[in-house]
Amino acid sequence: MRKTPPAPAFLTDPLYHLRRLATVLGWGALLVLLFATLSPLDLRPHIPAVGADIERFLAYLAAGGMLAFAYPRQRWFILGGMVVLAVGLEWAQTLEQSRHGRLQDAGVKALGTLAGGILAAGLDHLARRLRRAA
Repeated sequence: MRKTPPAPAFLTDPLYHLRRLATVLGWGALLVLLFATLSPLDLRPHIPAVGADIERFLAYLAAGGMLAFAYPRQRWFILGGMVVLAVGLEWAQTLEQSRHGRLQDAGVKALGTLAGGILAAGLDHLARRLRRAA
């Protein structure tokens, strides 16, 4: 007897399209983070109404949350990698004369990344519960 092949993910996962959107936005956010972290201070994008720590936290929350949602099976690997990336980028800032890398900044970025991961895990948990209830 011949087995039928498994159905494509976009037919079985109700969050498939949302995960694909999160993939594109997450990688885009990561590219913006790389540019903002390594560029000279006057070229760095910023939000005038909030402080630098809040900017850092929100940027890493967005990137970490979107990538953690986009890749649920690799969620903890991605979040750990982003924390390592935050520390590495802070160190790399010491190579640019107009920038300064600080451990506190890396901590804020790590907290933002982990908060994004918690939000992504919460969204996945909510989706599973709603799927079971339906």
